[in-house]
Amino acid sequence: MEKQINPTRMELLKLKKKLEVTIRGHKLLKDKQNELISLFIPLLERYKTVRQMVEENLITILKLYKRISVDMHDSDIQRELNVESKNLVVSYQKKLGIDIPVYEYDLNGKNDYSLENTNIYFDILIKNIKSLGMELIKLAEIESQITILVDEVKKSRRRVNAIENIVIEEIKIQIKSINMKLADLERSNTIRAMKSKEIILNKEKK
Repeated sequence: MEKQINPTRMELLKLKKKLEVTIRGHKLLKDKQNELISLFIPLLERYKTVRQMVEENLITILKLYKRISVDMHDSDIQRELNVESKNLVVSYQKKLGIDIPVYEYDLNGKNDYSLENTNIYFDILIKNIKSLGMELIKLAEIESQITILVDEVKKSRRRVNAIENIVIEEIKIQIKSINMKLADLERSNTIRAMKSKEIILNKEKK
């Protein structure tokens, strides 16, 4: 249902001010949307890089495991694989009014395995497993950040489109309607004034 607007000059001034504020707000939202996208694009590049590191590390670990399996039984390998870790800590950084998660996960640097029952390849394996753990946490962090930013970009885009295509257009239509009605009133007043003047002049002639 179309909102009824009083066709007055005061209402016209209010609508023009409202349009000005809405356009300014629309620009700020669009700027924020562009800044969100500028945060999002580098994250994609980082995600690709870290994912590639994870995949390469997994291949290396599998090769090392296969090499160690020549000298050790699987049960012995599983027993010696004991990488201690601290709990995952999640903190948040504020960027553009959005809470961006940051994961912290410190792996214990101690070698809690038998040096007598293992070889140099096992040392390398442990090192790679620790590295993989950090890379997986980083990958999960980036994925979380990307998900949040994508959602925010979608929300921002919906708001920008709604303001641009609905709110601003409605205000412009209301302003145009009042301008037309005021112009009609002005013409009517001009015609009435001219007729009144004509009547007065005719009376004076008589």
